[in-house]
Amino acid sequence: MARLLVGLPAPQGDLAKYATRFDLVEVRPVDTPIPKASTLRKWRKSVPPSFVFSVVLPRVVGELTPGPALDQALATSLEVGAALEARCMVLATPPEVRPTATNKKRIAAIFERIPPEGIMRCWEPAGIWEREDVLASARAMGVLPVFDVAREQPGPGPLAYTRLRALGKSAAMGQVTIERVAERLRRRREAFVVVEGPREAQRVKAALTAALAKKPTRASGVTVVRPAMSTLVAEDEEQ
Repeated sequence: MARLLVGLPAPQGDLAKYATRFDLVEVRPVDTPIPKASTLRKWRKSVPPSFVFSVVLPRVVGELTPGPALDQALATSLEVGAALEARCMVLATPPEVRPTATNKKRIAAIFERIPPEGIMRCWEPAGIWEREDVLASARAMGVLPVFDVAREQPGPGPLAYTRLRALGKSAAMGQVTIERVAERLRRRREAFVVVEGPREAQRVKAALTAALAKKPTRASGVTVVRPAMSTLVAEDEEQ
């Protein structure tokens, strides 16, 4: 069964208490207020060694425009990552970054400045990128592509980093979607799951853990997951 690590896209409240409920958290240097390095080191010590910090690079880095602003933001992010002993670094490129040869070279150049030792480098493109182009580009750069696995399959390999965007402020993830996400993550060694919906995150974590713990049965060569008895919302957000 995949080692499941679930968390939110930003810290919530006291970090030590947060770490009793979740396994990871994203931090966003420059774009949001971040404590000084000494406080970040205290954050690291306040959570278990297995707890994962993921640094999402600032928007100015994701926009790919070369210059001092990008350089400083990237340097700050690397310092934050070092203080937190971050496991993941995520480059999120906005919809304005189109799949041109120039942009691909700039994305690769940014990842070349992130030491790969001990860091899982991830790329989360938005906009009109085709899935096969994302996979091929990520493979060439040696980075992990980030997909919403509630909507599509993750990339190949033993690791998966996903952002579940299907949850709105009041929406609930239905059991069918939970089962689909679990099946897509089942054969991964580790699955890093960021839930965009603080009120739903704990329930989603519990439901995914239960779904992954079930043994799939095989019928006609197709993996079938038996639905569990649950009080989870039954509606599904099929796209």
